[in-house]
Amino acid sequence: MNIPSILAKAAGLAAGLTFFVGQAQAVDIKMWALSGEMEGFIAMAEAEYQKTHPDVNIVFESFPNEAYKTQLQVGLTGSAPPDIFFNWTGEDAARLVGDGLALDLTDVKGGFKQSVSDSWLSAFQYNGRIYGIPTDATSKYFYYNPSFFAEHKLTPPTTFDGLLKLCRQIRAIDPEIVPWPLGNSERWKLNHVITMLNERVMGQKATAADYDLSAPADKLFTNPGYVEAWQKVVDLKEAGCFQDAPNATSPEASRSMFAAGVSPMIYCGTWCHNIFREEGYSDFAMFRFPAIEGGAGDPGAGFLSAQGYMVSAKTKYPKEAVDWLSFLVSDEIAAKSAQMLGVIPSNPALINAIKATDQYKWIVNDIAQASGAVKPIDVLLDARVANAYLDAGVEVLNGTKTPQQAMNDIRATALEAQSSR
Repeated sequence: MNIPSILAKAAGLAAGLTFFVGQAQAVDIKMWALSGEMEGFIAMAEAEYQKTHPDVNIVFESFPNEAYKTQLQVGLTGSAPPDIFFNWTGEDAARLVGDGLALDLTDVKGGFKQSVSDSWLSAFQYNGRIYGIPTDATSKYFYYNPSFFAEHKLTPPTTFDGLLKLCRQIRAIDPEIVPWPLGNSERWKLNHVITMLNERVMGQKATAADYDLSAPADKLFTNPGYVEAWQKVVDLKEAGCFQDAPNATSPEASRSMFAAGVSPMIYCGTWCHNIFREEGYSDFAMFRFPAIEGGAGDPGAGFLSAQGYMVSAKTKYPKEAVDWLSFLVSDEIAAKSAQMLGVIPSNPALINAIKATDQYKWIVNDIAQASGAVKPIDVLLDARVANAYLDAGVEVLNGTKTPQQAMNDIRATALEAQSSR
């Protein structure tokens, strides 16, 4: 089926999207997402969905974070693409839209538009058109062990220098304790740290033109704040914050170090809240990424990334795909996603009615009070520049490149990417 005919079918939803029952023939909707905690949630949602849609099967496939972007690009251009696929907002989604691989959902009536606000929908809006349905947002915090902190008279830091001091204090208690385990084997863990360091040092206005490659070539990624941000990573390493081989440690292993009480803090996503509790650890609290003294960033801004699902332009079942995604953001299922995954749902209609932990309520309230949202640079940047940043993080942690050398490589890649546009 060609793209115009698919778009015509999707536009036909404008008459009013309604959930359908009793298909004459079973429909398989292939759905791709990240591996991890999503499997259980999707299985629950599909079971509920099939009570009224017995002829629709959700064929769920998941992939490791590191391999997902490459797998998705190959899959969407191949002969058997997914009908629905998870994606982050930002450059990755925009590129797929520009390549004609994502279905335009602007003309859909009802369905997800009855559950998700315009401000949330704008997360997947490109050139004034909607190409995705946001299901939730994630943030990141330092999780810490209050009992350990109380026993040793430690306090959560509010400044970066305070964070360095805290790492040294923990090492002084016991040199074998890793204050902050960093699982960077997939490279994105440190990337989220440098995301916040760039913001805290320079502020988002100062990085915007570099991130979207609109800065003049002679100015592109030349702000000395970028080198300063990488130097902060070196400072963390030298303060003994990390274990000896963060690049050889998986995200899962680093989380387990915290959940097992081996390490007293970790920088982790809001999804980690449920993971820790499922692993039997609930004695934790959170604090924000600290401010940098003299930095131009907003200390009240927090890491926040909206994410959700897009529909392949090649799908044979645009109506069914949108119908299923609309179900995922309906009131009850959105509330269950909050309970099961610890995410901030795009549909908060029943958020106050769910049984939630004090930690989850703290997260929701803190995000509501944040003065700004800091998107991760691996989804904001051109894919080539993002990959250069990921590679640079490995080199800086290994000590094989200095902060200045790392930025030289990133700038060179950015210039190439800019010239090819």
